[in-house]
Amino acid sequence: MKICVILNPAAGRGVAGQRRAELEAALRRADLAYTLVATHSRGGATELAFQAIDRGFDCLVAVGGDGTINEVVNGIIGSRQRDLGDAKLGIIPLGTGSDFVRALAGFSDGDLNSSVQRITAGVTRPVDLGQIVVEAGNQELHRIFINGLGAGIDAQVAVEVPKITWLSGIGAYIVASMRALATYRPGVMSVRYDGKEFRRKLYFATIGNGRFQGGGFLMTPSGVIDDGLLDLCAVQSLRFDQVIRYYPKLIEGTHVSLRVVTTAQARSLSIASARPFPVATDGEVVATDASAVHIEVMPGAIQLLA
Repeated sequence: MKICVILNPAAGRGVAGQRRAELEAALRRADLAYTLVATHSRGGATELAFQAIDRGFDCLVAVGGDGTINEVVNGIIGSRQRDLGDAKLGIIPLGTGSDFVRALAGFSDGDLNSSVQRITAGVTRPVDLGQIVVEAGNQELHRIFINGLGAGIDAQVAVEVPKITWLSGIGAYIVASMRALATYRPGVMSVRYDGKEFRRKLYFATIGNGRFQGGGFLMTPSGVIDDGLLDLCAVQSLRFDQVIRYYPKLIEGTHVSLRVVTTAQARSLSIASARPFPVATDGEVVATDASAVHIEVMPGAIQLLA
């Protein structure tokens, strides 16, 4: 393998950058030949992935959180679609949320040595992805996600999280959730999936490839990253006292039994509303004024070093 390590030094509130020397020491101990490049702006990991594949690297290692992984994945798939080449994906999780790796047995956020060992072993598994088209104003936005998509208040939480600079992990997401609850006004959403449809006033509709979102919330507990399906969790508009009562259930994954929750598995889905709504993929905001989003699964679309 020709390995390019793509480091987001801002990930995990700057922890990834602070641990760069430790990371490189772990890579050297494993006797891995690699080139390391660092991002300098949002979206930078996607451009670095394009450049690495164009230079012949066939293994890209994302160092950061879900957002960094997302950007590298978009670079890999984008390169493939442009016939520039292809690459396997490696992950060294050092992010704020790191929800995707919670679906991977043996992965631990911040554990450099075990992550490097997986790269050294070179064993891959095919993992599903989701591809989306967001209609926002006069634009069509195309994205790929590896862990999940949020439409509604959960995406509004993603808008708020970067503003919470004094907390990390699930604590930051809880504070961001409280802020989102104070400002977000749910609208009627039309949700279609594999030939079925319902129309309700929703707080949010989450699509999961993995099981966790929002820094540790078990949003789609039936999610399996290689089953060729995406999992839907749609939550109806709630009173504030219901939000407080049900909130712990979102962390535990027991919310799926509530009557206000609709779950399903599907290969393709769409969400639309007359009231503009925010959309986020893998914890990163795609649009704040979407009118519709169309989602399809890409079965086994990427080879993950796992």
